Amino acid sequence: IRYNQTMLWNIQNEFKDTDNLLDLLLENRGIISKKDVERFLTPPPIFELLKELPKEFKNSASQARDFIQEAVDQKLPIIVHGDYDADGICATAILTSVLREDFGHEKTYPFIPNRFDHGYGITPESIDACIEKISGDIEGGLLITVDAGITAVEAVAYAKEKGLKVIITDHHQKPKKLPKADCIVWNDEFVGAGIAWVLGRIMATKNTQLLALAALATVTDLQPVTGYNRAIVKEGLMVLNTNPPIGLKILHRIAGRAGKEITTYDLGWVFGPRINATGRIGDAQLALDLLLEKDEVLASEYAQRLNSLNMDRQDKTMDMYNVVGELDKDNLPRVIVTSDQNYHEGIIGLVAAKLVQTYYRPAIVISLEGDLGKGSVRSVKGVNIIDFLREFEDMFDSLGRHPMAAGFSIKANLIPELEKRINLLAEEQVLDEYLIPSLDVDVELPLDIVDIELLSEVEGLKPFGIGNKTPVFVSKEVTLTGFDIVGRDSKHLTLKLLFNGKNYRGIFFGKAYMARELTVGDLIDIAYTAEKNEYNGRTYVNIVIKDLILSEK
Repeated sequence: IRYNQTMLWNIQNEFKDTDNLLDLLLENRGIISKKDVERFLTPPPIFELLKELPKEFKNSASQARDFIQEAVDQKLPIIVHGDYDADGICATAILTSVLREDFGHEKTYPFIPNRFDHGYGITPESIDACIEKISGDIEGGLLITVDAGITAVEAVAYAKEKGLKVIITDHHQKPKKLPKADCIVWNDEFVGAGIAWVLGRIMATKNTQLLALAALATVTDLQPVTGYNRAIVKEGLMVLNTNPPIGLKILHRIAGRAGKEITTYDLGWVFGPRINATGRIGDAQLALDLLLEKDEVLASEYAQRLNSLNMDRQDKTMDMYNVVGELDKDNLPRVIVTSDQNYHEGIIGLVAAKLVQTYYRPAIVISLEGDLGKGSVRSVKGVNIIDFLREFEDMFDSLGRHPMAAGFSIKANLIPELEKRINLLAEEQVLDEYLIPSLDVDVELPLDIVDIELLSEVEGLKPFGIGNKTPVFVSKEVTLTGFDIVGRDSKHLTLKLLFNGKNYRGIFFGKAYMARELTVGDLIDIAYTAEKNEYNGRTYVNIVIKDLILSEK
């Protein structure tokens, strides 16, 4: 790593005059054959792709539809049991809308658990809360789980004892022992809301806006934007930009994004945090109310409250991160483990993510309350954290989630032993190479070929996201002709760049401190993304710097 370089640059291709840049970008994504290229750039409509779903999945979804139709015909109560994150809330909104609007089923009861009252996922406590919601009228009723349930052996058995039929729809990793539900609709290529949307399609919903919710959940739940999910996000964004659900339209405006095209950025960084904030520090029912609301006045009220909650969540995250304090970078463990009674259970995942961002290694943050600890985990590329933690499954009361993020509960007195065992295993499994920040660069090219025409070509790869990230370029020996510190908190750096007679404007977010290390006239190598920007009716190229170093010459 050279002077000023904050990460390794993994440069996949170098541009030559005879190259077609779009072909190089597609090659980097493993899209090479003519058929695959055509399918990627102009994917079939999502309803065509649904025909290609695995037979087992389609059969289980059809079975679920029959159970639902039977409950509707008999006017039995149907509970849609979701989860308190954006995926679970969107999935709940999708199935609730289908049942209420397409089926006219009045006895539809959406339920979002409260993380503080009901715990994680489907629990006996959440089942009791559902039964209370329908005033105990459960005999023969139907419980449909969305974005949860695949590990809920005890809770499903409890629901069956109470007289409920149970349909599980979930995408989380399957355990060895499955719950004894009446029907399990499982697929790990979608998020929970994606499965709910597919089930809604099989139930013949006419509500086209629901695809917008599936797209939102796909991005916020960090699912690769490839295959089926690419089609969901691509078509979902079309809906959001032409006929969005009223709640999301208002939330977009309140977040200061009115008039701007809704992109995957908005899904992940505008809608997602505001919807997730309700489940972290409040009651996620508020977010569900926003997604289901048809009245503009009420939707505006809900959106304002969500926005305020998110600002509160941001403040709490920084307060809690300050409790962790600065760690000794010269003596860091391979997996950071920290626990404290002052950690807010709803914020620990965000703090774990910030620790990973700062120290670049897996981080486990545990909130303590009495004799119980609730843990949230974030990982780095190369470390499948759920497999890693399953080595200590005997120590957890519960454990679940994904390869890059996990959650668990544990008895507080076991935490010191857990930390000890984690550190021992990490010495074997968490290799040095996993702990070096890296940046995947698509192509090294001269800066002067990056123009509006080229960016129009690159836009054919949209929507960007995990599995199809915004293309990153490297350009070397660019002249720095000026720079300024900008931003409300003076944290960002703008750069004036010159290459081969062409001028560019760059922005380097969060790197104002680098002004001390730069001099006008420096030759620099830059890693960056490029985007079209409009100002005063003029369209120009904006360079978003990811990293920079002084050129070797």
